[in-house]
Amino acid sequence: MKHYLLASLTAAAVCASAFALSAAAAPNDQTSGAPNMERMQHWAADREAVLEAKLAGMKAGLKLTPDQEKLWGPFETAVRDSAKSRMDAMQAMMETREHGEHMSPVDHLDAMADRLSKAAADVKTIADAARPLYASLDDGQKHNFGTLGRMLMPERARFAEEMWRRHEGAGMPE
Repeated sequence: MKHYLLASLTAAAVCASAFALSAAAAPNDQTSGAPNMERMQHWAADREAVLEAKLAGMKAGLKLTPDQEKLWGPFETAVRDSAKSRMDAMQAMMETREHGEHMSPVDHLDAMADRLSKAAADVKTIADAARPLYASLDDGQKHNFGTLGRMLMPERARFAEEMWRRHEGAGMPE
């Protein structure tokens, strides 16, 4: 239980610092392309480190058996491939902005639809890779898979962290 808690806390701390860094380094200033691209590279490296921590924490928290370890690889690969796809899409959008190319509202909607379709396909790939692993887990591991798996989703990480803080602080005097 201590390892599960430590892995979860480590992932949450890394997530919180990455979100703070990404907010501080948001590319909303209109300086030349080089500083923004450098910031994007640092941000991408930070996101990769966060993903590594989340995957390591999830794997440690699940306490996989040797047979389950064999099923972890395809799931981890699918998660990594999805994250890489997302980062590539973000880099392409950043490069478009850096070159001063402006899209019409209709082109913007079309590009958004393409990104959402790709994201949906990536989520389906992750689900397909997770299915055999999840089927091999016991009830406790399945519970942990759900809890830790939510932390893999970028938009859910802050929400999950806040809910965890509220849950842990509920019985504590302030």
